[in-house]
Amino acid sequence: MLLTNVTLVDIEEGTLSQGQSILIEGTRITAVGPEVSVSEEAERIDVEGRFLIPGLWDSHVHIFSSATEPDTSFPLYLINGVTGVRDMGALWPIAEQQALQTRVEAGEVLGPRLVLSGAWVDASPGSWPGMFLADTPEEARSVVARISDEDWAAVKSYSMLDEPSYLALAEASEDARLQLVGHIPERVALRTAIEAGQDGMEHFGRIPMACSTEEEAMLDALRTAMAAGAPRDEVFAIMASRNRIILETWDEARCAAILADIAEADLHVSPTLVVADFYLGNWPNADTPRMRMLPETVREAWGKPDFRLEAMTDEVRSLARESIALDRRTFLMAHRAGVPILASSDASFANPYLFHGFSLLDELDLYVEIGLTLREALYTATVAPPRFFRLADQDGTIAAGRRADLILLDANPLEGLATLRRPWAVIAAGQMLDRNELDAMEFELLEGSK
Repeated sequence: MLLTNVTLVDIEEGTLSQGQSILIEGTRITAVGPEVSVSEEAERIDVEGRFLIPGLWDSHVHIFSSATEPDTSFPLYLINGVTGVRDMGALWPIAEQQALQTRVEAGEVLGPRLVLSGAWVDASPGSWPGMFLADTPEEARSVVARISDEDWAAVKSYSMLDEPSYLALAEASEDARLQLVGHIPERVALRTAIEAGQDGMEHFGRIPMACSTEEEAMLDALRTAMAAGAPRDEVFAIMASRNRIILETWDEARCAAILADIAEADLHVSPTLVVADFYLGNWPNADTPRMRMLPETVREAWGKPDFRLEAMTDEVRSLARESIALDRRTFLMAHRAGVPILASSDASFANPYLFHGFSLLDELDLYVEIGLTLREALYTATVAPPRFFRLADQDGTIAAGRRADLILLDANPLEGLATLRRPWAVIAAGQMLDRNELDAMEFELLEGSK
């Protein structure tokens, strides 16, 4: 397939190259330039000057939280131009995840490219079903050996690990040459995680906490309670009490120092800022297309009381908007300090009102609203992810030898992100879906959900 009269968008440089041709053979780009020779039999598509960018990545999702979730999530990602996702925790066995990953890689199954980083490690009894558990340094090292043997892409630390087990997890991950990503455990200081060599940090809340002059006191309060065997409700209450403390003790100079350290350590942050809408009650109406494309069982589940909302105290609710505003202020500081950002949504059928595909575009819009330029926002979803994932055939550029995961747009995305909401065409592993085919996918989801 030869695409002609293409305007290439270089997201890294923020430049355009008009009148280009792109040759795609199989799942790969094989030639790029103003003149590309092909056989007479080759399919030629004149895109009439439209804008070509790399496909988008969502760097924090959960697509295996139910038995049939990929059946819905895959088309939702593609109609939104998301051609790659990193799964961060699943209920499927790893062998079944890898089997689907292999079929997507080969172009046998139409869906986003999968990076499987959901080997989450927590203290007993585990925050979610199916976690690896480690209550001692020895258990942490044993768990990493299992994760390595099972060929996961990374080790994911989780919230309730104690510090000795976490440090052993970090050391073992480095020895196994596996990236350590995930939560900064609730009893571990952010600076300790930096020094331990954590590669990727999920969610943003621990950064404002590290900007507080009372970070160590907050950590000590939780350490003391958990060492004394405090019940879970008391543990959660201590964690919830941090919001007011952070608001009262956030320090700009301290924040600048920790952000500089994060940037120097190249600790990539997946902010999932869009999650805040769930807690604020910014939910779409039942008749919006994104809601109507979901299976009826999912919509019904999302309409029931949620344990996360029920766990919010009156104080947390009263401070929510102020806390979110501080997160966003700190996020802009982090970006300006050079902290590498991976666009991410936490989309999952298990996470109400966080949508596969749609929520990634919401996240990008939020970055621009906070203060990133259009190019900078796009960078977090096109260039930064494949480089962090160390993919041999993707780096956020459009060049020979790269995987053909691409989006064709009617307008220049460097002038506005609204064009991402309705791609002219999406190319996934070399297979082109034009607007008619994307519309058909949307229609099938709408009909199937009735």
